[in-house]
Order: sequence, then C-alpha cells, then structure tokens
Amino acid sequence: MNFLERSLGPGKDPGCIMPEPSTTNRELTGHPEVPQDDEGLFEMRNRATLLFQWMLPILVIAAGWIIPAAASAQTACSPTINSCGCTIIKPGSYKIGLAINSTQGLTSNNACIEIASSFVILDGGKKTITGPGGTTPTGIGILLHRNFRSNFLEGRGTVISGWDVGLLIQGSQIVADDFTANSNGTAGIELNKAEAVELTSPTASSNLNYGIWVNHTSTSDITNSKTLTNGNIGLYVGCSDIGPTSSGCSGGPSPGNYIFTGSIAGNTNYGVALDFGAKSTIVTNQTLGGGTHNSKDDLFDANSSCGSNKWFANDSTATNNQPGGCIK
Repeated sequence: MNFLERSLGPGKDPGCIMPEPSTTNRELTGHPEVPQDDEGLFEMRNRATLLFQWMLPILVIAAGWIIPAAASAQTACSPTINSCGCTIIKPGSYKIGLAINSTQGLTSNNACIEIASSFVILDGGKKTITGPGGTTPTGIGILLHRNFRSNFLEGRGTVISGWDVGLLIQGSQIVADDFTANSNGTAGIELNKAEAVELTSPTASSNLNYGIWVNHTSTSDITNSKTLTNGNIGLYVGCSDIGPTSSGCSGGPSPGNYIFTGSIAGNTNYGVALDFGAKSTIVTNQTLGGGTHNSKDDLFDANSSCGSNKWFANDSTATNNQPGGCIK
C-alpha cells in the first residue's frame, strides 16, 4: 500500500478521486493557445495540479504523524567548561575553567557534567563542583556513562560536594586521579558496574553514607585513598545501600578489585568493608593514621574466613570481625 492509499483509507481507489471523463464527452478547455491534439495532455496536467492541491493538507498532516518530534537537544560541553549542565559527547581535551554549581542548570540526568564519549581527557583545574546540598543532597557532580572507555579524569584537588553522588563512574578503562568528594549523600565516589578503573589519590570524607562505594565493579584499583568520618563506611565493596547484609548481590559479584594504601579513621561503622560477593579482592596497607577507630570494625569481611579475599600488611591496631585471623 502506497502513501496515497494509506491516506485515503482501505478500499479507496486513488484513481477514483477525479474520474477521467469519457473521450466522447470531453469539452474544449477554453484555452485557445493549446492545440486541440494536446487537450487531453493539458487536462491531465490540470487535474494533476488540482489533485496535488487537494492532497497537500493530507500530506502535511500525515507527515506530522510519521515524523516524530525532535527530542530536546542536550547541551554539549565546550572545551572550557564554565557552568553546570553540559555533556561531553566528543573525544578530546576539556577543562573546568571556573567554580561551577547546580544553580547554573543540570543535564537531563540531573548531573552537573556528563561524559558520554570515549577518549576524553578532563582536567578539573582545581575548581569546585557544588551541588544543592542540604540534609538529602540530590543529583550527580560528574557522571561518566557506561559503554565508554579510555577516559582520563585529572582532578588536581577538585572538590565535589553537595550532591547525592559526587563522582559516578560507570565506564571501563578509566583513570580518575586526585578528586576530593566531601559532604555528599549516598557516596562521595561510586564505581557502578564499572571495569578496570584506576582510582588514585581520592579523598572522600564526611559523606552521609559511603566515602567510596565499589558497586558491581570488577578488576579495579583504589590506591592512596583517604576515607574519613563518613556516616556509614569509608570504603565499601558490595551492592547494598545500607552496608553489609546477610545476602549476596543479585546483580553478580564484584571480583578482582585491589585496595592499596588508605587512611580509614573515624567512620561511623567500618573503615573498609567487603560484603558477600566481594571475591578475589586484595586489601593492604589500610591505616588509622593516628585517628580514631571506626565504631564497629576498622576492617570487615562478610565472607566466611574471608573467602577468596586477601588482607595483609594493614594497621596492626585495627579491629576486625574475623577471629580466625584472615585479616592481617
């Protein structure tokens, strides 16, 4: 069925819109400039013109049905980012040029900056990225989407605060260095279904829940971290938003993560906690740094006898939940 037949409806013959009069009844056109032998051709063109004029409104209306309305365009980040509310959609180098905040606008995912491209370098420029804050912060400071890889984020001490999640990484083969994420809600920094992330020299303190949350993430390294005075856990590997539970993760484990060298003092419940589903994880050189113990345990592993996880060379004064001695 062609477009004209769809427009007229089933069972209607497009050729019957203007039936061709019989040759014997055809009258002169009244146009003396048209030779009589060409009268039939002229009338066919004349009727075609009338038919097009009659069909034009239908075509316009039908086009409105067939062609969807354009989605609202996202704002692409410029190479120098001076306000919240944009998305990096092309490979290249970008830099945050000014202190930015949520009042300047957010993306459709309620983020200040989104990264939706591979091969991106983002220089935080030592600037601040400030969210709405309050007792239940909302939004995301920097959101790096999954399905993108080979991105390098250099914070140089950039401070992300006042968001639900300060820095949310979902991609693979990502390096994020020297970011500070303080006074956020669910987590200062979250690795969510990420893979092969190098998170180096992060500071995540005074967040309402987790300092750093490793959630359904594999083969990633967290080194030289500071996770202090967070409302629940300093560094948590697991899938529960409330901390260690008695059941595993429905979405699969978080295997093969390495947690090297960290300061873990003063968190409300645990310094470093591996939940059920954290497998083949190495935790080493986690210290209190002269700070206070965490309220429950400094080091915690929910797996019986630590499962396949390895703990060694950690603070000798740190408390732990494994009387068998697998946490060292």
